[in-house]
Amino acid sequence: MNTSVLFITILALFLLADCSELPFQERMLLKALGLNGRPRPVAPGPVPKALWKIFEQGINSENPCRMEGFQVPGNIVRSYKDQGPLMSSEIPHGSLCFRKYLFFDLSVVEKKEEVTLGQLEIKFKHNTYQGHVFQLQLYHPLHMSLKGMRDHSMNRKLLFAQSFRLLHKSLYFNLTKVAQDWAKAENNMGLVLEILADVDTSRTNHFSSSCEQIDFFIHTSFLTVSLDPTSCKASRTKRSAESSLPTPSNICSKRRLYIDFKDVGWQNWVIAPRGYMANYCHGECPYPLTEMLKGTNHAVLQTLVHSIEPEITPLPCCAPTKLSPISMLYYDNNDNVVLRHYEDMVVDECGCK
Repeated sequence: MNTSVLFITILALFLLADCSELPFQERMLLKALGLNGRPRPVAPGPVPKALWKIFEQGINSENPCRMEGFQVPGNIVRSYKDQGPLMSSEIPHGSLCFRKYLFFDLSVVEKKEEVTLGQLEIKFKHNTYQGHVFQLQLYHPLHMSLKGMRDHSMNRKLLFAQSFRLLHKSLYFNLTKVAQDWAKAENNMGLVLEILADVDTSRTNHFSSSCEQIDFFIHTSFLTVSLDPTSCKASRTKRSAESSLPTPSNICSKRRLYIDFKDVGWQNWVIAPRGYMANYCHGECPYPLTEMLKGTNHAVLQTLVHSIEPEITPLPCCAPTKLSPISMLYYDNNDNVVLRHYEDMVVDECGCK
């Protein structure tokens, strides 16, 4: 059975199950979603606007494995919080205002995924514009530990150097190759961010006030887009008109099933949607199979044999013949914000197999 169809089946059973049966069924559900346990967000970050925008736009049915918002292949977007500490509590010296070690844990990216985009966002949450010019320098450490980073400042590679002013805008840096290396945990040595004030350092008060603007209002986050090829399918054909034709109540057809994540206690970590119309297939596949029942060649022969030997050969099963994907926005086990496209989550049409 397809993983997503299994997810719908287990979730339907989950809603009807006795409380003593829930732990095992929930583990099965979470495994189908690619999670190792129920996420329990403690201090989750805000949902990036880019992820909300992609979620609200929906999935491109012609190319469900491409993130149009970023113009790259992918069906999973993750946003990571910075876990790195300040490298020093010393008073800034020279023109240096700020030095910070940035670390984003990409260990949740599975081996089967291909990272197609890595993007660093640096935002300065400032309410006023003073006109001060700063210089940003971003380094990639080379074979060094965090403990020795201050003593080996030369053992690093400059990735970006850029001048900027404090505005209500974010700075974005494409770090796709770095993110591809970070997907292998042993290669993740983080980044070093330095910000220097472009002022006359002899004007101490001016320099100090400029640096304070940086210290208190900086925010960094990292975003990856990755492609899980096992979850991708070819583009879908348009729904046929006959799928909307009325059918007798006992004949194989699509039935309505709405899944509410609150019913299974997932409302604390599933951000959106709060629920969705999953549907299911139910009904008989009688002989002779009509074209409306979309029977496979095997199903047609099976119904023929059943009409001759009903006690030996059962009728074919009513099963999904067309499914569509949904997007889910949620917090994972590391409090990262994840947007993921899941294939085959909604039953659109049913037939006999």
